[in-house]
Amino acid sequence: MEFINRLSEASHLSQITSDLLLDVPGEFDLGILYVCPWPPYDPLELFQALKAKGKIRHLICCTCAGIIGTEREIEGRPSASLMLMRLPQVKITPFVLNQPVLETLKVKEDWYNFLEVYPNEKPSFVVFADPFAFDGNSFLAGLNQAYPGMPIVGGLASAASGPGENVLILDGELMNEGLVGVCLSGNLRVETVVSQGCRPIGETFIVTKAQRNIVYELAGQPFYKVLEDILNKGTDYDRHLAHEAIFVGIAMNEYKDKFVRGDFLIRGVMGLDPQSGAGAVGDHMRVGQTIQFHLRDAKTANEDLHELLKQYKTKKQDTVAHGALVFSCNGRGINLFKEHDHDIKIIQHHLGPVPAAGFFCAGEIGPVGGINFLHGFTNSMALFYPQ
Repeated sequence: MEFINRLSEASHLSQITSDLLLDVPGEFDLGILYVCPWPPYDPLELFQALKAKGKIRHLICCTCAGIIGTEREIEGRPSASLMLMRLPQVKITPFVLNQPVLETLKVKEDWYNFLEVYPNEKPSFVVFADPFAFDGNSFLAGLNQAYPGMPIVGGLASAASGPGENVLILDGELMNEGLVGVCLSGNLRVETVVSQGCRPIGETFIVTKAQRNIVYELAGQPFYKVLEDILNKGTDYDRHLAHEAIFVGIAMNEYKDKFVRGDFLIRGVMGLDPQSGAGAVGDHMRVGQTIQFHLRDAKTANEDLHELLKQYKTKKQDTVAHGALVFSCNGRGINLFKEHDHDIKIIQHHLGPVPAAGFFCAGEIGPVGGINFLHGFTNSMALFYPQ
C-alpha cells in the first residue's frame, strides 16, 4: 500500500500536470484530485491531462475553495492537490449518484443492488457531493442503514456560490450536481478522527419534552431557562461566544457514566423563544436524549484537534498510517485561526510523517459514535492502514 501527494500552483496546464505527476512512475489504483478551479485550473482539462499522462485506473475530481496537501494548505487561489494510491488486494467500486436515483434507494437491498457491495465485505466509503441539488443527509441515512458501522468520509464541493457551478468528475464522467464516490473493501482498514472544535459548558441534561427539532424542556425545565442559568454561571467570554453562536452536543451513547471529547454530535441552536422557553436545534431531537451545551472559537477548535489526535495516537502506539485524507470546513483555515497550514501542521505533529491530501469543504462527512453524519466547522480525516 502506497500513498503519494503532489501540489501545484503553476500557471500553465502542462506545468500543473508535471507538478502533480512529479517522480510518480508506475501505475496507481486510485487518484483523488482537488482543484480550486479559477484559470488556469480548468478541472476537466486537468483531469483529462492527468488521465492521458498518468497511469491511474480510477480518478476522482472535486472542485473546492482551498486545497490541502501533506505539508500545506492553500486557500482562495488557483491550486490543485492530487493523492495517488496503490492499493493491492483492494476492491474499488466507483459510483455516481444524483437526486432522482437517490430517491429510488429506499431499503437496504436497493443499496446492495445499486453498488453490488455487501456488508460482509466491510466496505469504507469516500464521497464528494454538491451541496445545492443533492440531499446529503438522506444519502448518509441510507448508507448507515445498509452498511452499519462502516465509515463514510468526504465533503461537499465548495468552489461555487450557486447550483450547477461545482464540478465533480469520476473516470471521465462530469457532473455539476449529485455525488461521486468510491467504495473500498479488501486489504484495507480505514480509521477516522472527527474534530468538531467545541468545548462543553455546564452539565449534561436529559431531554424531557421535544418535537421534531424543537426542544421544550431539559430535565423538566424550559430549554431557554436551563441555557440562561448555565450562561449566568459562566464567564464573560462564555457569554460573548454564546452571543455569536451556541451549540448542543447530543450524546451518541446515553448510557455512559462520563462523557468526553468525541462522545457528542455537535449541532447548532438555530433559534430561541424566551416566551415559550423552547429552542430550535439543527437536528431531529427526541425525549430521553442526553445533551450538553457547547461553545466554539479558534482556541477551542485548536485544543480539540490536538486532544483528539493525541488520544488517537496513544491508542495506536507504534502503528503508522500509510496515508490520510483530510476534510476541513472552509470556515476554518486562515479565517478562523489567523495562520496558514493550521490543521495539517497539527495532524503531522501527532501522526506524521504521513502523505495527506484533502480540501476545504462546504460541509464535512465523518462518523461520530459509529454513525456517519454531515458536519459543519469540522475537521474530518480518514487514516488508511493495511488490513
